[in-house]
Amino acid sequence: MSSGMEGKIMAGEHKIRVLNNDFFKLRRQQERQQDRKARVKRVHRRRLIAIVLITSAIAVILGYQIINARLMAHSLNSQTQTAKEKLNNVITEQKNLKKKVKRLNEQDYLEKMIREKYYYSKEGETIYSFPNDKSDGIVDGK
Repeated sequence: MSSGMEGKIMAGEHKIRVLNNDFFKLRRQQERQQDRKARVKRVHRRRLIAIVLITSAIAVILGYQIINARLMAHSLNSQTQTAKEKLNNVITEQKNLKKKVKRLNEQDYLEKMIREKYYYSKEGETIYSFPNDKSDGIVDGK
């Protein structure tokens, strides 16, 4: 090959020669630069898509965690409220039972309750029971 020619390409009967001058060197260099820019642009686009997808996935996961945490907190708050209500009911019941125990230790209240509930009577006393008497047998004499 000669120094002015890069190579020969056979296309049918025609001979095509590519010259190795400044114009073709500049043209090939520009084509390489354009190919490189296109390749870099494709790589950057792929990286951008990957970053957006990863960021979106992380955002979805974190959003799910936040929503799940809020639901759990709401559930725990309602359970706490229910437990507080039950505790208040138990405390009230305990106070009432303590009052009953204290009253049962009083002689007068105990006699009155036994007389009403079990129909005990004192000597010479008569007890009458009416059919529509709605007492439950517990005396509340405060």
